Amino acid sequence: MKLSQLILIMLLGTFAICHGKRSDIIIIGKITGKIPETIEYTLPISGIDFIGFKNSVQPDSSGNFQIKLNTEKACFIELFTHFNSYGVIIAEAGMNYEVFINTEIKENKFKVVSKNEKGQALYNQIPNRSMLIGGHFELETKKYSKDSIVSEIKQKLEQKKETEIIEFQKLLKNKIISKNFYNLVQSDRNYYYKGAQGSLAFVNYLLSAQNKNSLSPEQYKELWKEIFESNPVHSSDLLTSPWFYYYTENYLRYQELIVKETTTAAISQYRKQGLIHTHNISNAKKHLTGEQLEYYIAAYIYYETINKNYEKELITLFEQFKTEYPSSPYTLFLEPEIISIIAFHKKKEEPVNDKIKFIGNLTNINSVKDIAKELSGKQYYIDIWATWCSPCKAEFKDNTKLYELLKSKNITMVYISIDKENRENQWKDMTHFYNLEGYHIRANERLDADLRTLYGNQSMGIPWHFLTDENGVIIKKSLKGPSEIESLEKQLNEVNP
Repeated sequence: MKLSQLILIMLLGTFAICHGKRSDIIIIGKITGKIPETIEYTLPISGIDFIGFKNSVQPDSSGNFQIKLNTEKACFIELFTHFNSYGVIIAEAGMNYEVFINTEIKENKFKVVSKNEKGQALYNQIPNRSMLIGGHFELETKKYSKDSIVSEIKQKLEQKKETEIIEFQKLLKNKIISKNFYNLVQSDRNYYYKGAQGSLAFVNYLLSAQNKNSLSPEQYKELWKEIFESNPVHSSDLLTSPWFYYYTENYLRYQELIVKETTTAAISQYRKQGLIHTHNISNAKKHLTGEQLEYYIAAYIYYETINKNYEKELITLFEQFKTEYPSSPYTLFLEPEIISIIAFHKKKEEPVNDKIKFIGNLTNINSVKDIAKELSGKQYYIDIWATWCSPCKAEFKDNTKLYELLKSKNITMVYISIDKENRENQWKDMTHFYNLEGYHIRANERLDADLRTLYGNQSMGIPWHFLTDENGVIIKKSLKGPSEIESLEKQLNEVNP
């Protein structure tokens, strides 16, 4: 062999190594504006995308970061921080992507430079392209809550889908995007709008118990059944869509409530027995198999654990999952959430902090002003929360800084829970677990109504933080929470220079 040929072979070998595997996806990112501590991104396991199965990367001081993934399938990769989405990359194996994120503007804050650049931009303009932004299927479903003609509902949903898809068809026809890119978007949009149709049927089913449904049982059953005939759950296309979990959840509800005709009263019994999750997973095992079942159970356990209701039942189900799927790639993401449940129940055995004080005479406390009468502070920082509110509980991790700030300002901490009476024990357990120092009250119906009047909307958004004077009169209606302690300090300085 000639020396020149040998050198060429060596160079080609080196070149192949430097460029990595054909299945590698490399994302080079640049952040402009405020640089977050980490950029989180969904990990497409076997091409499947779910917000719970994720990893993170730390940008450098200039806002640069790099993500390297290995997958043989085209997939969605969503970038976000603390569940605030920046955008989505529709990625293909062996391709490189440049991503530009601007954290200081609302419009066009996310740009992807790649072979499919125009398609990337178009997809990120779709209002409901993300579980983090779209709110599952509910935002779309609400638009048809008063509609009572099935054919018109289906036509409207189909038109919306086609309006979105046609723009991608134009890009495909002109060879501006790849066929893989187009197929992924088409499947995603199909399942999103069929999912919205199924969600609307489910909402009408629930409302029928109160005679508030817009569709008759025959109509919503027809609407519901049709989607699983045209877009079956067992299709491999669904596994490529971020909507797999919620679409499958809707399918399992249909099987239980409509096909099997299980009553809501029977389901309530499982909940009272502390076996609702066991029941739901058992139902999934009747209708799903293989990769779909493994993924669904893992996603179910993750979704329920991040609600931070700390049910012991989930620990048992996780152990069962590990036994049934000993090599599952999803176990890694479930373990940290399960550990927090174990810690919650261990904490219950410890003495309660004497700085956690429950206000008595609940029947006489019907307003914020009544709370002030029971106490003797000069000002009150009031946190409205509930045990079922994940964003509320996420704020508690920064409470140490909050308590230091309030003490320096001579402001009394008051927590008001809007939990119902049946969550009394859970409410007290959580105040102990999160070590919520201050005064506590669980709102009765009159106090709850007073809070909604003060908020200015019956759909009160929580967590809600506000400041009152010694008489319970609001001084500042909207304050930052402990996670934004510097901004909160500025707000309090405006009131108390």
